[in-house]
Amino acid sequence: MKINLVLAPEQPVSELLTLQSAQPQNVFYLGKISQLAGTNLLIIDAQNVVAKFARPIGFESRAVIGQFKGNVIHQIAFQAKDNNDELIAKLLTGNAIMAQNDNGKSEYMIWSFWSTHDELARFLASEIYQQMHALMKNAYTTTYQHVTDQSQLSLTTKMRDFDKEWWG
Repeated sequence: MKINLVLAPEQPVSELLTLQSAQPQNVFYLGKISQLAGTNLLIIDAQNVVAKFARPIGFESRAVIGQFKGNVIHQIAFQAKDNNDELIAKLLTGNAIMAQNDNGKSEYMIWSFWSTHDELARFLASEIYQQMHALMKNAYTTTYQHVTDQSQLSLTTKMRDFDKEWWG
């Protein structure tokens, strides 16, 4: 399965939302949870969509579990030594995909799909996640919301980083 990640797509929001609505099982418009961070586009097995972008980062799937659906998408970028990638793949749970960068190096990504932030938080506190993380080298995580409407984007909604009503 071929996966592509487009960092900060240059296309208008309306075009990205249209691409996603035309292929909802293959195209995921991702808004980083931090209000200052921006968006990315995750494309799964849709080379006709990939062709529309100048700089997609290519990956090949190594393990696929469940379905790609959820409002919260958690991404882990990491490196692996020896056969740690195989051990990590065996620990995947829920709805997730693990992929290796096309450049042939030991660089990987995991995208896991969650219905709620609470589900993701329980996973991140789990022993399984701790085992996975211990096998990873230079792990870097990003959490996204699945953008389905322009009103969800940072510049069109109230910035929550300093919102006392939001944080209490």
